[in-house]
Amino acid sequence: MTIDRSAPEHGHGGGTAVSYLHGSEPEPTATADTATRSEAELRLGLPYVAFCETHEPAWRALAMTRIGNRADAALVVAAVKSDLARCWPQVLRFEEPAAYAWRLANRHVSDWVAVEEPVEVEAVTFAAVIGAFKQVAKGLLSSEADEVRLYAAILELPDRQRDVVILRYLLGLHVKVIAAYLGRPVATVHSNLRHARERLARRLGVGELPDGGGEL
Repeated sequence: MTIDRSAPEHGHGGGTAVSYLHGSEPEPTATADTATRSEAELRLGLPYVAFCETHEPAWRALAMTRIGNRADAALVVAAVKSDLARCWPQVLRFEEPAAYAWRLANRHVSDWVAVEEPVEVEAVTFAAVIGAFKQVAKGLLSSEADEVRLYAAILELPDRQRDVVILRYLLGLHVKVIAAYLGRPVATVHSNLRHARERLARRLGVGELPDGGGEL
């Protein structure tokens, strides 16, 4: 489906226009990056491998949400890992390597989206993202139009709020972990999350979007 964030809807700025894909694409097949992974593991050692295995789900969630399909998201994640491999010793010198990697992932995703808008969202990705947020919305998504409006609203959030929303609701991360990812104080993460929920609630026309992401 295509999510066009410039189309007006129900009096809200940046509404959505949707066209459906017929079926979904198959799972992405192994790429050259996957084939050479063992070589990278041998060269960089266990710390690099463990770091990527720990943090790759976050990079993938970011890429899938903003790019809209698994195959392209996989290419972006592979690029992030490749960049990390090239400068791994320097990455380890950062106080928060995870925060550096998140900024790198965001930069790759932003570069991709800049030439691919409007976002083409495959059905399976849309379902995965909205499925996670249904647990948060607790019955507030009463129609498919509400679901489309929510997805578009997530994409329209300011970067700082969107990052927190993806990490909190798609991955269910504790705010302290999110703070480490983003290199921000915990209080700032709480503030970003609160403002994001307020924006999303306004877009859905409800009074409040509860924080259903589990323990804070």
